[in-house]
Amino acid sequence: MAAAAAASHSLAVFRHQRLASSWAATVADHARSGRHDAALTVFRRVLRAHPAVATSDQLAYAALLRCRDRRLAYQIHAQACRRGQAASNPVLACSLLAFYADCEDCDSASRVFDEMPHPDAVSYTAMISALLRAGDCRRALALYPRMLPLCTPTQHTFSKLLAACTSMSLRRHGTQLHAQLLRWGCWGPHLSLVLKTALLHMYAACGAMVSARTVLHATPETDVVLWTAIITAYSRGGQLQHALQAFRDMERATVPPNAFTYAALIAACSAARSLHIGRLLHARLFKFCLEDDTSACNALLDLYSKSSMRFLDLLHAFRAVDTPNVVSWTAFIAGLLRHGRDQEAFAAFARMRATGVQPNSFTLSTLLKGCTSAHACLLAAKIHAYVLKTSFESLDAAVGNSLVDVYARSARMDDAWDVATTMSFVRDRFTYTSLAKGLNQMGLHHRALDMILHMFHEEVQIDGFSLACFLSAAATLASIEAGKQLHCCAVKLGLADEVSVSNSLIDMYSRCKCLEDAKSAFGSVREPSVVSWNAVISGLASNGCYTEALSAFEDMILAGAQPDGVTFSVVLSACSHCGLVDIGIKHFYSMMNLFGVPPQKNHYTLFLDMLRQAGRLTEMADTIEAMPIPLDFVSLKGPAGILQGPQ
Repeated sequence: MAAAAAASHSLAVFRHQRLASSWAATVADHARSGRHDAALTVFRRVLRAHPAVATSDQLAYAALLRCRDRRLAYQIHAQACRRGQAASNPVLACSLLAFYADCEDCDSASRVFDEMPHPDAVSYTAMISALLRAGDCRRALALYPRMLPLCTPTQHTFSKLLAACTSMSLRRHGTQLHAQLLRWGCWGPHLSLVLKTALLHMYAACGAMVSARTVLHATPETDVVLWTAIITAYSRGGQLQHALQAFRDMERATVPPNAFTYAALIAACSAARSLHIGRLLHARLFKFCLEDDTSACNALLDLYSKSSMRFLDLLHAFRAVDTPNVVSWTAFIAGLLRHGRDQEAFAAFARMRATGVQPNSFTLSTLLKGCTSAHACLLAAKIHAYVLKTSFESLDAAVGNSLVDVYARSARMDDAWDVATTMSFVRDRFTYTSLAKGLNQMGLHHRALDMILHMFHEEVQIDGFSLACFLSAAATLASIEAGKQLHCCAVKLGLADEVSVSNSLIDMYSRCKCLEDAKSAFGSVREPSVVSWNAVISGLASNGCYTEALSAFEDMILAGAQPDGVTFSVVLSACSHCGLVDIGIKHFYSMMNLFGVPPQKNHYTLFLDMLRQAGRLTEMADTIEAMPIPLDFVSLKGPAGILQGPQ
């Protein structure tokens, strides 16, 4: 009897083990193949028929966690904690870590990790991965020194840590990890492609392209991912020639490029406005049958949108995309706007939504920035309505700033302020600069200066462009005090050397008749641009210092600066006011002959008025006869003004 009972018990145990291993293997196979529903169905059937078997196999639990069923995962975690398996079983613990990492539940992952008595390299790597998914790169890197005394990092650990350095451009930390790899002999033939790729990405993200190339050539083994990574890095840095050289090296290494390689090269052409090379790369896409790839087509769309004057290039590139995504539609809309086809851009936006592709904030901000026609405000209001309908929280910064800018340019300051008010916690210097510009255009200069107080209260940093806008408002006030305070603010913030701020200071002091301060501001500019020269010449002329203004123009020529139409308008006006007709005639004819600046209507008006005041009617008649543009008699005080002679 005892022998029979023992045999029966042994048979039951055998069947139990066979059943457990059989169903666990089936679940694992389904989970690995992505057949999650099938894996869950098998588990539920075993759970109903043999609950003791279903709740005892930790390997089956680990496989079930791949199914990403949150409710089931929480039940498995609870069951494992009740049985004391969550901390003692490293396979199950790592599976729980991976599950919480995929769900971006970093707190739960941290609790699982902290409960493990002896975490190994796999556990540490899983926790580092979870922190990286949560965007907490610093905590991920902080685990590395904790890990070293306990276990040896794996190749996968280093690739995760280097990914953290890449995302934060932490070159020093990445170099230290590289040194650790060298110390352990992971270099030369022992450097795997995975580590080479991670190191190259890290150095490229930090702008250390020499080190990136050193890693690339550390071993003869390369692949298309490595070469594409370095080409992409050159492309993002705006180094088209270096990207093309790397592409030629790639071909010499007999590594065939893929669609992502060509997309990176075309993106470099787009940034450099190199349409010719972009067309050659487009031809290569056809040669290697890659013309239907979405990433390559999107890069071509961006190239033709920015660089081609032919609308058909943009249209054909868009039609080549089999299934346009949000990037495709956004590039196409941007191209339509650059070609001045505002209505077609909005029609494309409607078609995009009709096809089920939802616009992102970049799509909406691109559409708003392109609203430059007379109907800009109406079009912006339609987008505003769409945003309010689809967004339940505060406005995105990019979309909100674009709306503020359009409303401010259209002098609808109440609407602009309403949008800025709804941008809670995302208002920045662009928001307030757009508001200040709009108020300046409406002549509400005091209200424009009030924006500074809002920026200080919200701890929004002032930059050179916003400060220049505030200086323009201060220049219109009767008192110089506001301008001087802004000048002090520029010095304190380290913005006084910025060209936009210096030019605004010159203009502000000139309007307030503080010429010495204007000259001092001009003298502080290291490399004056044409705008800087125009500001000081105009400031001198507007304050009646015509001779000094003409002398500043001569200094400008001697300094090698290229005058523009604004410069010659001021110079001709100064010559007219101080009666230097011959000098004015010389400067007028030097516009086109010496500097290649074609005279516009306002230049002819100033020149003819100068000749009229000097009584040189014959030269007036000759000039009118030779003019390539029709004469505006209104600007010469009516048709009779030509015959009146000097006054």
